[in-house]
Amino acid sequence: MAQLVLEPQLSAVCTARHWVNGVIARCCATSGPQVDGDLVELLTSEVVANAVRHGRGPVTVEVACAEEHVCVAVTDAGPDVPVVRRVGPEATGGRGMALTDLLATRWGVRAAQPPASGKTVWFQLAGGT
Repeated sequence: MAQLVLEPQLSAVCTARHWVNGVIARCCATSGPQVDGDLVELLTSEVVANAVRHGRGPVTVEVACAEEHVCVAVTDAGPDVPVVRRVGPEATGGRGMALTDLLATRWGVRAAQPPASGKTVWFQLAGGT
């Protein structure tokens, strides 16, 4: 497992996206599943952006490569759980968790592991996605 801690700034989204893609490229090249790098970047961007915009405190990004899937987990200190929203075509935002729900193999929310507080939003992508 690899971990990156970021300040809750919008620039964290780009940093996290590129870092996660690099970690997955390295771990999947040796033993992990083959996942779509563009999809990993998109979902990472959405989940990290939510943590920055709606969470609190530092944002921690973790990547775990298993034999059949990749898991990205994003922790922030905010108590609010993300919601899948259905927005109209005129909306300029609010689609992040709907995209995650549609495109991830699995996703969920859990309480952050101590000593962290808040929540962790995670998603998995199976090999071949």
